[in-house]
Amino acid sequence: MISPRFREILKVAQDLGLDFFDIKFEVIPWDVMNEIAAYGLPIRAHHWSYGRVYQRQRIHGRMGLSKIYEIVLNNDPAYAFLLDSNTEVENLLIVAHVAAHADFFKNNVYFEATNRDMVNEAAAHAVRIERYKEEHGIERVERLMDAAFAIDRHIDPHKGLYRKEYPERKVEIREAVVDEYADLTPEGVPFSRVKEVKGGKIPPHPERDLLWFLSRYAPLDDWERDVLEIVREESYYFYPQFTTKILNEGWASYWHAEVIHQYSGLSPQEMIDFGVLHGNVVQPGHPLHVNPYYLGYKILVDVKERWDRLYREGKSPIDGTQKLFEIRTSEDDFSFLRNYLTEELAEELRLFAYGPACDCPPNTRQPCPRCGEVVIQSRDLDDVVEGLLRPRYNYGVPKVVITDTAQGVLRLSHDEEDAVLDREYAEKTLEYIHGLWKGPVLLTCRNEQGETVELRYDEKGPHVTVRGKRLPR
Repeated sequence: MISPRFREILKVAQDLGLDFFDIKFEVIPWDVMNEIAAYGLPIRAHHWSYGRVYQRQRIHGRMGLSKIYEIVLNNDPAYAFLLDSNTEVENLLIVAHVAAHADFFKNNVYFEATNRDMVNEAAAHAVRIERYKEEHGIERVERLMDAAFAIDRHIDPHKGLYRKEYPERKVEIREAVVDEYADLTPEGVPFSRVKEVKGGKIPPHPERDLLWFLSRYAPLDDWERDVLEIVREESYYFYPQFTTKILNEGWASYWHAEVIHQYSGLSPQEMIDFGVLHGNVVQPGHPLHVNPYYLGYKILVDVKERWDRLYREGKSPIDGTQKLFEIRTSEDDFSFLRNYLTEELAEELRLFAYGPACDCPPNTRQPCPRCGEVVIQSRDLDDVVEGLLRPRYNYGVPKVVITDTAQGVLRLSHDEEDAVLDREYAEKTLEYIHGLWKGPVLLTCRNEQGETVELRYDEKGPHVTVRGKRLPR
């Protein structure tokens, strides 16, 4: 049961142009809020990794380092969970914030293909996995889930969730296309019929979606394939939220401010309290970790002002508000930052690109383990944007593709310039993949010196080869 003031806030949001699904609000205690935040959904298949996230959030909360005021889910109807210790003013801000998130989920193009009933779908997934634990044993199922979660972000959003298997190998004979002047060329007239082989190589092209490939081509039981598909489906559901984090949070922050400013039901003291809360939401954050609420909000405010000015001068057919809705519909973080973060705003926000102080691998953005320092490397806009976007490429994981399966060896390649894999993590991931593939797994990559390295995992464990020379385990 939502309060009359909640309804008034939602009405103001709609009057301002926000178009959102019906929203179901629920007030919950702190521990339940942390649990939903850890799992990402109210009910989801149990796995130890969620407990790790829960404990970290719980400790941070008790230390006063973070507080989760609300969670809103991309669903139809949308679900919003409010903390039972929130003040009235906090909840009014949150309701406006939630309405903007729900508007974004409904209208942004990157969410079009998402499952709008994932709340119930994930609950059904949890029931199936619990049944598999009863039938096949907890250890076996959890080991399988460990392997699935090790590669759960290695998907291919461009191919989508639902895909056909590769075409089987077949030989096609077709009529040759003969040029009318072919008899004048040295090659002469080609054969009238041409033989063409299609399919056969698995995969026929470098494959990014590791979960999809293994669920289709690894020697697994049906229930094991189902577990991989469950993890993969939920990973696709969360992908748009990952790739629109800055824009989505900026959108919600921009509109909660607009809605509250248009709402006449706040007392003077409540308006002061709101100002303090809003300032806390859009504060800059740590110099090396930009607050997405802050950055997204600042860019949207800047866009609104610039396009209003252009509209007044007759240089744009749309005003600032119309431009914001256009951005909301068609952009993700990559296009948003590249198109709308200006040099002037980047300078005003004192943004910079940074890296290790010593000569470390170029992809290392954290303090160097040797010198423990980072330095400002550039304030150039392109470098700043690239620094902000780099952690968001490829769902935040290394770009690894499957290239071949000849002789039963699953061959993978990591081919990112200036990027070096962590050997310990890579070997552990190969161990998981080997457990699924049930055959040798070979990963080609590069080390810090730029040398080609082959990491192999088979029944004897991990092996490392550099320049054709195998290194000791």
